[in-house]
Amino acid sequence: MRPYLSLILSNMKYLVYILVSMVALACGTSQSTEKINPTRSLNEVLACGNLAGLEKKYGKDQLIADTSWVIGDDSLRGTILYPGSNRQVYVYYREGQIVDVTIVGNASEWKTDSGLLLGMPLKSVQAINQKNFTLSGFNWKHAGSVVSWEGGKLIGDSTLGHLASFSNASNQHEGISDAEYQQISGETEFDVRHEVIQKLNPSLDLISLVHPFIPNKEEGKSMSKRISDSQIPAGK
Repeated sequence: MRPYLSLILSNMKYLVYILVSMVALACGTSQSTEKINPTRSLNEVLACGNLAGLEKKYGKDQLIADTSWVIGDDSLRGTILYPGSNRQVYVYYREGQIVDVTIVGNASEWKTDSGLLLGMPLKSVQAINQKNFTLSGFNWKHAGSVVSWEGGKLIGDSTLGHLASFSNASNQHEGISDAEYQQISGETEFDVRHEVIQKLNPSLDLISLVHPFIPNKEEGKSMSKRISDSQIPAGK
């Protein structure tokens, strides 16, 4: 059984993935193909602590302070920093405190202090983690999400964790056949050493830094419902 903290991080990852997908659709976010050299620290956004901290560091005119997204029967709120730019960051709160900062897409001006950046290939992430890790299968709602860092450097601690997904938007799988892609698809888990995953070598398209927390009873029920509602129906 995985540590409880890893389970919480994994569940939070699923929620963030849904949130960011909804935001991208709502805002019509386009994927930039220009070369970007990430120089900004995403950790510094998380360290702002709250909305006041964000406003003080980056300025009120650089963010949409209170924006909501509707998912099923729930409405979640957060902040978008530098909206519509290569510096865009999604910020989520719990009890007024920042618990998650997320970047998504092909490239961003942000990177983590650990060295993660959008567009980084899987093999480079392996090198940073200094250990193999586990991914969810491709070709479904939570495709390519890191399920566990398996005790590597990126697992973090009780104050900081890394969540990530590897790109496969529109199920593109250049470099491998449809039959090979099917081998690594579906609602299951794969060690990144799988020969087809290594051959595909997908790139990071979502990175989150989180302050882990143990949800209260009501939060736990809501989280479980959202995750359950997002799953692929049995037999599909």
